[in-house]
Amino acid sequence: MTIVHADELDNMETQSSDLQSELDNVNNELLEIGGQIADNEVQMEAINGEIEKTQEQLLIAKNNEEQQYEDMKLRIQYIYENSGESMLGMIFSAESMADFINKVDFITTVNDYDRDMLTDLQTLRKNIENEEKHLKEQQQAYVDLENDLTQKEAELTAKASEASTDLASLSAKIEELKAQKAAEAARKEAEKLQANNSGNAGSSGNGGGSGSSGSSGSGKYNYPSGPGQLNPFVGVVYFNGHKETYYSQRVLPGHGLNIPGRHVADDGTIRDINNYLCLASSDHPKGTKVETSLGTGIVYDSGCASGVIDIYTDW
Repeated sequence: MTIVHADELDNMETQSSDLQSELDNVNNELLEIGGQIADNEVQMEAINGEIEKTQEQLLIAKNNEEQQYEDMKLRIQYIYENSGESMLGMIFSAESMADFINKVDFITTVNDYDRDMLTDLQTLRKNIENEEKHLKEQQQAYVDLENDLTQKEAELTAKASEASTDLASLSAKIEELKAQKAAEAARKEAEKLQANNSGNAGSSGNGGGSGSSGSSGSGKYNYPSGPGQLNPFVGVVYFNGHKETYYSQRVLPGHGLNIPGRHVADDGTIRDINNYLCLASSDHPKGTKVETSLGTGIVYDSGCASGVIDIYTDW
């Protein structure tokens, strides 16, 4: 039987606690990253809306610029080609100096207006283009951040999965060691009782007669001591897909049970003429053979819970 050392179990429990803390930290990071991804997606959606609006404004500005340019060309064409008359002809057709100055001033004013309007529209278009460029740079920054966060989320998810697997494996080992430790303690206790009462082994070593023969002292029995075996000190075990417990003939004499050759064995269990354990089960018909942690038994009684095998004993 494997001997379980206390420091080994303590070390495993410490590792389990550390793994649980690590898993909690990773899960907290995942929650935080999930929040960052959600916020980033909101910002990306807002930027996409700004870009769409800016592109609409840029299209309007370009159309206005083109329209202004076309209007300017028409006015210049009018000034230079009005009724087939040259600009100089129009200017020198002035009837007075005042008329001359007015015509020159008109031409200058129209040209200045067109140039100013065109310059303003070009400046507006350039500003909108710069804004669009800036928004697209922001959009790319959010895309890059989204990729980084998604990659980190995947790495943390893998780390959490690994920690969960390790924690489950370690927990299973801890439970196994605890069961071994309990079985070891039960074995030592049984050996102690057997040593203290070895002088009382006396008669009925095989208990050959009735159900109550030789039952005056529990210390005379050679109790099962292996890991996972039912005994008076480990009163519940799980074996072969069922839960095992015991019920004592000292509490339930079972006079009405038809058990041929009923006797008390060296280990304190009640057995029949063929040395089969006497069992109770609600899942199997009477007469069914069932494998237990103490060997093969036959169902002689019912009335226990489903999934449970009761072994009849003198404990």
